Amino acid sequence: MKLIHRGKTKDIYEAGDGLAVLYFKDDVTGTEAGIDPGADSVIGQLEGKGIAALRMSRYFFDLLTRKGLPNHYISCDEAQRTMTVRKAQWLGLEFICRYKAAGSFVRRYGKWVKEGKPLAGLVEITVKDDERGDPLINDEGIAALEILSADQVGKAKNIVRQAAGLVKEELSRLGLELIDLKFELGLVDGELMIIDDVSGDNMRVFKEGKPVDSLELSRLVCP
Repeated sequence: MKLIHRGKTKDIYEAGDGLAVLYFKDDVTGTEAGIDPGADSVIGQLEGKGIAALRMSRYFFDLLTRKGLPNHYISCDEAQRTMTVRKAQWLGLEFICRYKAAGSFVRRYGKWVKEGKPLAGLVEITVKDDERGDPLINDEGIAALEILSADQVGKAKNIVRQAAGLVKEELSRLGLELIDLKFELGLVDGELMIIDDVSGDNMRVFKEGKPVDSLELSRLVCP
């Protein structure tokens, strides 16, 4: 298959007939302080990380599909560590649904908010641009740049809130607390849908007040 995009944690291949294949790598991102899924640089590999992200993504995409939320998932092959999806028009945006203040939210707004403050599913949107530090963008900015219309931004936020709510409910059933979760959305035949992956790499989860890393989270959700 032809390589379309080489990413930090996944590579994307052309599969024909409107499909693409995502290969999940063991590469991890981080800084000098250690592993950080939101960081812009690969700092090494962690055995089992790729398959953990794939299993989690399959689990939650199956959940979203059962609940009728639009997504690009078709199937996965654990032996090959790949996921087959519908090809989507990439928007270059990330949608972060926040239930409690943590991470970059506290770094930005620490003058007004303390770690752990409830945020009731606040949705932030950032532009995926490593060189510029993935800056925040508002609804009007997205429309002005002609990435999405104002109506589409509203619809995207609604999809994100619904999807995050389903993930939160499922994790709660397992005794886990979802703090925040980021999604990517794309367009498939003009329809907004969740794309990329839905894994421990994209969510902050606590158990009994302590953070759960992505490998442990996969073991708890997909034993």
